Amino acid sequence: MKKINIQILSTIAASAVMSVADGHREAKPPEGRPNIIFILADDMGVGDVSGLNAQAKLATPHLDAMIRGGMKFTDAHTSSAVCTPTRYGLLTGRYNWRSELKGMVVNGYGKAVIAPDRSIVADILKSKGYKTAMIGKWHLGLNWKTKDGSPITDWTPPKMDDKIDFTQPFTGGPLDCGFDTYYGINASLDFPPYTFLNGDRVTVVPTELRPRQGRKKNDTLQLMMRGGLQVPGFRPEKVLQHFSEKAVAYIEAQQEGVPFFLYLPLNSPHTPVVPREEFKGTSQCGIYGDFVQEADWTVGQIVMALEKTGLLENTLLIFSADNGASRVSFSLEKEEQFDHHPSGIYRGRKGDLHEGGHRVPFIVQWPAAITPGTACDVPCNLNDFYATCAELVGKPLADTEAEDSFSMVPLLKGRSGGYSRTSMVHHDYSGQFGFRDGPWKLKYNRGGNYELHDLSADPAEKKNLYKTHPERVELMAKMLTKIVEDGRSTPGAPQKNDGPKWWEQLVWMEKR
Repeated sequence: MKKINIQILSTIAASAVMSVADGHREAKPPEGRPNIIFILADDMGVGDVSGLNAQAKLATPHLDAMIRGGMKFTDAHTSSAVCTPTRYGLLTGRYNWRSELKGMVVNGYGKAVIAPDRSIVADILKSKGYKTAMIGKWHLGLNWKTKDGSPITDWTPPKMDDKIDFTQPFTGGPLDCGFDTYYGINASLDFPPYTFLNGDRVTVVPTELRPRQGRKKNDTLQLMMRGGLQVPGFRPEKVLQHFSEKAVAYIEAQQEGVPFFLYLPLNSPHTPVVPREEFKGTSQCGIYGDFVQEADWTVGQIVMALEKTGLLENTLLIFSADNGASRVSFSLEKEEQFDHHPSGIYRGRKGDLHEGGHRVPFIVQWPAAITPGTACDVPCNLNDFYATCAELVGKPLADTEAEDSFSMVPLLKGRSGGYSRTSMVHHDYSGQFGFRDGPWKLKYNRGGNYELHDLSADPAEKKNLYKTHPERVELMAKMLTKIVEDGRSTPGAPQKNDGPKWWEQLVWMEKR
């Protein structure tokens, strides 16, 4: 495969690459507006794509076809190693910890994370004439209405079963964030309430109490679903197929000449790991592999719909994941049993600051613009989706939006310059920080066990250089501090992070 090799620029040089004038980052005129589809798998590692891992004990023929027909990225990362924060970064172009959510995820009744005045990708595309739709898992919180008007203070069933008024519309969801249409589920498929959402309402009011399923002691944790309200007859094993059919119908309904953006976040292979009957036993690593293969089938359905409608040529199709594979969906014992490694050669899984927590598959196909069979080894981040879309449609970025997003258009078009990211911040489930600068990676793990690794020599993060390279640690700590305090990592006027100026996970910084 062809390689794009870009020399890592210094932080100072990067500031000079992107021009800033009148509070806006420069945007080039569009060369034609592509349709844009972003498929986001839920808890899927770089080793879960057979085209990226020759030793995989599963097959992903449709993703492999995307690799042959487009570009694979070998050093792509999420802004967090867990679900809600990554989705925030993807849609806003802003590091997740700049929001009020400084760690963990929102639950099924958690309040909306995206502030009402915060622009997301759907907003900028809609302003340029795009139709915008979301089908699938939201998991960025909703502002549910209660029957007595009181605030939600405890989401735990059965305390919420009689508190929420499911007949009323919610706020803070996709429709309030720039999407024209939305159909999906409020959070992961292991969080109640178990019902589908359409626009700003539930499709059916949940009235049936579903008991918790999945216990460690009897090895059913892969099927884990928290107890809570569901609609009668809710079938989790049909959800992925349902989303796929909705997405295909949406594509087939589009009119030629009117560009669209479809955000399709899947529920696979997150718990509950529930492949449909026709997929069971089709992989060599149990129901987890079967569920990954069903997600690959969904990709195939999308591609076929684009081919059928004649839209494939000018559609930017992206496949990625919100974080690495989960130890609950596929335990370390099962990894040994089946000899399948979801993180490939990398250490760690979902929730970790290790590479396996946030290094994800990133595959892009756009026949009209991307040379087939290419590869890019430049470190990049899902936060970059925002600025990429902005450049594609010629939308200048204000200082108050996408503060941590760099356009990947130069990389997509195979150019050896123009992509300005030189570093990135990592985040784990508990809100601890990591920082990448070129090949160097610094991790502030819980318990004070800090690590420094040279990924060019040690991609598996086995050799800790924290104590032997104090000058490198000090330099990176200063760089990370500046990114936090400036409220941005892109050039522009300093911005304010949401919430307090200092919080407990900023362990390397002096409390202000």
